[in-house]
Amino acid sequence: MGELSNQESTEVDDLARELDFSYDFDFDLLAAAIEVEFLLEGSQPLPASLRSRLHKHADSLGAPAAQNVITPPVGMWGKVLRSPLTGWAAAAAVAIFMFLTNHETQMSPLQAEAKLRVEARDLIERDFSGLGDFKNAGGKVVWSDQLQQGYMTLSGIPANDPSKAQYQLWIVDPKRDEAPIDGGVFDIPSDGSPIVVPIAAKLALTNPQAFVITLEQPGGVVKSKQEKVVALAKS
Repeated sequence: MGELSNQESTEVDDLARELDFSYDFDFDLLAAAIEVEFLLEGSQPLPASLRSRLHKHADSLGAPAAQNVITPPVGMWGKVLRSPLTGWAAAAAVAIFMFLTNHETQMSPLQAEAKLRVEARDLIERDFSGLGDFKNAGGKVVWSDQLQQGYMTLSGIPANDPSKAQYQLWIVDPKRDEAPIDGGVFDIPSDGSPIVVPIAAKLALTNPQAFVITLEQPGGVVKSKQEKVVALAKS
């Protein structure tokens, strides 16, 4: 839903060539526009059940639930949907809009981790080993320098009370910084099931050598004293 950076555009092009895949979103917009025109000509009424569902989701789209008219957005959408939409046309527009805006956000960490494994050509994977009082801790970490994305799959780590302490990831990358880089603060649920945690590195990584999990004060710290080291994954 926004412009890609030069690096992102290059990555998309490389992936398209690798998969022998060519995709032009203009065709989707044209198909939607044609469908809307047919629906407007047909003047088919919107079923009561569908109208009710659209009203129920109107707040999440930023539109008042009491209105039956959707005003075309400014810019690209304005070129495709030039008139207020009603009935089935409104339903089609809402469906397209919700798919485009929510497709990525609905992806779970587990799905995102699987997606990274498919897309990353420089993926590194390391095993976590529990230390000290956390000897039962374990899991894996995957990271891609190219995509600047990574995930931890953790198990055996005790649940924490976020109001008292939180876990924090530290990444050792000597080429990037002498001090360990903050990889984000996270919590472990009490149900004991494995959890997938996205890595939120505060600096771009170039060649991570180790991933360290510590237990810190709520909200994390800027620099860890590493008094409570939970687990370590290194090359």
